Amino acid sequence: METLAVLGLPSEAAAEPAVATSFAIAAGLAFAGILAAITGLRTARAARRVALEREASLSALEARLDAAESILAAEPDAVFIWTPESLRAAPGTFQARPRIVGSTATLVDPSSGDLDFSYLLTRLEPENAGRLNTAVQRLRTRGARFSLHVQSTDGRTFEAEGRPAGALAVLWLRDVTGERAEVSRLKERLRQAEFSRGRFEEHLMQAPFAAWRRDGKGNLVWVNAAYARAVDAASPDDAVTRGLELLGEETLATLRRTLFDRARARERSHAIMAGERRALDIVEQRLSDGVAGIAIDVSDLDEAEAELRRHIESHAATLDRVTTAVAICGPDKRLTFHNRAYETLWGLDPQWLDGGPSDNEILDELRARRRLPEQANFQAWKQSRMEIYTSTEPLEEFWHLPDGRTVKVLAQAHPFGGVIYLYENVTERLNLESSYNTLARVQRETIDHLYEGVAVFGSDGRLKLFNPAFLNIWALDADKLAGEPHVNELIELCRPLMAGEREWETLRNGVTGMSGMRTPQTGRLIRPDNTVVDYAMVPLPDGATLMTYVDVTDSTQMEQALRDRNDALETADRLKSEFISHVSYQLRTPLTNILGFGEILEAEMFGTLNQRQHEYMQGILESSETLIDVVNDILDLAIIEAGAMTLDLSDVELSEVIYATEEFAQRPAQKNKVVLKVECPKEIGTVRADEKRIKQIMINLLSNSLAFTSPGDTIVIGAARHESSVELYVEDTGVGIKPEFQGNVFDRFEAHGGSDRRRGAGLGLSLVRSFVELHGGWVTLESAPDVGTRVTCHLPVRAAPPATGTTSAPAPANVEAG
Repeated sequence: METLAVLGLPSEAAAEPAVATSFAIAAGLAFAGILAAITGLRTARAARRVALEREASLSALEARLDAAESILAAEPDAVFIWTPESLRAAPGTFQARPRIVGSTATLVDPSSGDLDFSYLLTRLEPENAGRLNTAVQRLRTRGARFSLHVQSTDGRTFEAEGRPAGALAVLWLRDVTGERAEVSRLKERLRQAEFSRGRFEEHLMQAPFAAWRRDGKGNLVWVNAAYARAVDAASPDDAVTRGLELLGEETLATLRRTLFDRARARERSHAIMAGERRALDIVEQRLSDGVAGIAIDVSDLDEAEAELRRHIESHAATLDRVTTAVAICGPDKRLTFHNRAYETLWGLDPQWLDGGPSDNEILDELRARRRLPEQANFQAWKQSRMEIYTSTEPLEEFWHLPDGRTVKVLAQAHPFGGVIYLYENVTERLNLESSYNTLARVQRETIDHLYEGVAVFGSDGRLKLFNPAFLNIWALDADKLAGEPHVNELIELCRPLMAGEREWETLRNGVTGMSGMRTPQTGRLIRPDNTVVDYAMVPLPDGATLMTYVDVTDSTQMEQALRDRNDALETADRLKSEFISHVSYQLRTPLTNILGFGEILEAEMFGTLNQRQHEYMQGILESSETLIDVVNDILDLAIIEAGAMTLDLSDVELSEVIYATEEFAQRPAQKNKVVLKVECPKEIGTVRADEKRIKQIMINLLSNSLAFTSPGDTIVIGAARHESSVELYVEDTGVGIKPEFQGNVFDRFEAHGGSDRRRGAGLGLSLVRSFVELHGGWVTLESAPDVGTRVTCHLPVRAAPPATGTTSAPAPANVEAG
């Protein structure tokens, strides 16, 4: 009631409708529940039915799987199955091992009773294992099928076949050692036979000779490419289709007649091949179902036979021109050929010889003319000459004729029958041999009287020749060397005088050629008895080796004495340089004081000077400056000799150096009335050098030219640039330098002045050369008396100073040493 009141309805008025509504809602809910129950029941029945169907399907699949497993297990072959998981696994891991079913009795390890693919590979021949492993890897990674046969180490044959099965990789391994092996072998033999047949047919098709095959009716059924080319056919099939014949009807008829009663026919004929007439050697062979034939082009043989005939004719013409007398007698013992030398040697009538006299008649004629050796029984001797016609051995002998000539006779059987005679007049050769023997005796006497020891070893390493000097040098006995001892035996005989093994090994290798190189060698041997021996080893053209030995003990001692003297002179020169350098240092301080005090007096700082005193003071200052320049030059030379001179390299403008040098020389040039000229392009550029030393070089050159020029002479200061070097030169028209003095003008303390000139210290040009060489350049001098002198300094664009510890760089070989 309270509820109805709350809703604003009267309790009495609303009671009946509310009850009706409640019943309606309850009925609706009950109906919905029943409907849901029915729907759930139906759904449960459907789900149970689906589950039963799936269970039945799963049971069927399991049955099929069991059947498949049973079938695979019963399979006499081994089956290797790689799942996707094993395909993705790293090789060699457990996950990469395949599943194996089927019969594995022949592959299981008896010791472990287990099998995997890696063990299978160990059971196969190494080459087969590699092929199978490669094929399986390609199957697993690429899905590439394969089929091959492999051999196990125990001689069994397996047929391996791999193919992908969905996401699986499957390998079937079948033992085909028995009947399957025989089938495989037969298949392999069939394949090889078909391959060989194809290769043979391909080879015959590409053969360089024409080949064909005919059927029983004589029609062409097959030709090769050479046949098609010979008959100008587009292809072999075109030639067969059109029935193009290579041979003429007459030749074909002859071949058919021959094959009628024979299995093979051979014929030489001519035919037109590729538009040319060729000679053919034709062979046809009768077969069970037709005829096969080939045609070989023998045109070259015909040409060779013609060439042979021409050669025979040319040979005859050549024999007619040789100086050796040649005569050929045929099988009938009559003369068939003779050359002009034969006529000249024996002085026989050419017409009579052209008539073909017999061998006996020729001997009789020669005897009558006293042109045969004297014989006690001429008939027996002549009969022995005739035996050459039936002998297989050549005859060689010398005939000493009554007229003093000696003829060498060579007779041998001719290939075409008969005998060929060769007569050579060896009189001159024998005279030459006699002269040679005389010369050899003279040479032997000469060698025996040589001061040098001479020994000649043959190619077999044995001593062939020696002279008395050789015996004296090595204190040997001639009787012990008479049997041509080997070099090893000779070494043992000489070892008491020198036991060193290295020298003897050099001799042994040079004589026997064990070193593999035959080159001349020289050397010096110092024996324990203080004897010095120079040797020379010279390979001779005939494989022999010439050894010469010279006792140079006296000359060596003299040379050593000269060396000692030279060392003493060098030491004295060094001491002189050190002394001069020391004295120069000591002179520098007092000279500086003298120069300073002189300048003070000249400036009249402590009183005035008269004209004569000024002149004396200027003389003192000039002499002091000259003396201090000499001292500085000496110090520079000492530093250069000590290797302590270094260059302060910078980019030097050459034109500035040249014009600065000109400015320096203007005053002394005007004083000496000398014309001064400059030859230097303004755009000559820069070089990498020591500017101070470059200026010092040019000033020294100018000072040298000013000292040797007279009033009216000309001095040229110049520079020229090349690709990688520059030239600085000073040229004058002064008195020049005599040729005998030009070789040492660049030496220290060398100065050659005229009778009316003061000689300098001789340091200027020496410093020039030293500074130029420090820059990596060189100096050249061109001078002629009364013509003038030109000194040229060749400097690299970039200075290349010598290494520390050296005083100068060598000048190029094509430049005279100044």
